[in-house]
Amino acid sequence: MQILAGQIAIPRTRCRDEQLTHLRRVAERIRGACARGTPDLVVLPELAAQEYGDEAFACLEALDDDLSGPVVGVFAELARELGTTIAFGVARRAAGRRHISQILVGPDGRLAGVYDKLHCAQFGASGEAAHFSPGERLLVTEVAGWRVGVMICYDLRFPELARRLTDEGAELILHPVAFTRDFSFASWHAFVTTRAMENQLYWLSLNRAGESWGQSLFCPPLVDDDHPSLAFGSDEQWRWLSLDKQAVKAARARLPLSRDRRKDLEVLPLWRPD
Repeated sequence: MQILAGQIAIPRTRCRDEQLTHLRRVAERIRGACARGTPDLVVLPELAAQEYGDEAFACLEALDDDLSGPVVGVFAELARELGTTIAFGVARRAAGRRHISQILVGPDGRLAGVYDKLHCAQFGASGEAAHFSPGERLLVTEVAGWRVGVMICYDLRFPELARRLTDEGAELILHPVAFTRDFSFASWHAFVTTRAMENQLYWLSLNRAGESWGQSLFCPPLVDDDHPSLAFGSDEQWRWLSLDKQAVKAARARLPLSRDRRKDLEVLPLWRPD
């Protein structure tokens, strides 16, 4: 699989015109990056369609979208034009609520998957829970013959979610994020590396660009001296990433976690003094 990962700069977006100007710019950058060939999958960060923060969240009535709105329309048209799948973040309006969503549209421009963030962050520089509702469904979908699971930013901190997606056959986790440099930033990469290795799959943790953001991380299913993780810088970057199914199989054979994992941990008694 070939992935084009865009760590994009996102400007002020407080109205639809500002948002659509931003999206047209992103579309042009994707077209330019695809001049060398067509990837199987283009990935953009959490809430890629808008600015992140309380001031932008106060403008959600002007920026949100449903599955047939202008934001989805921009990427659906682009996916058809390029013949690829695009995964992008948007504030999604549904049934009187809003979600932080990652949407996938396929090469035919049709919906290929929707994931609503399960854990809305309300700490540090994150004020999501005041504006968004948590999702109620998981997503593992197929892209170019790969099983792809999706989670968003804070979801990373809950290992049961990654384990469930792996149990559903995920070979790649897309993890769009909006990690700004508050206290949680320092531990982010450690969590990504751990989740990739304990589940033995590829993991793309993709942030937005900027001095306060950046440092996206791509991990193989087994991180070692010969297969290091790839860290981005802070500026806007478009990275081509190559994935190999054999690497997943080799990692799982070399370190047989699924064979050695105890199935009785939940029922083992605790030691107590006599």
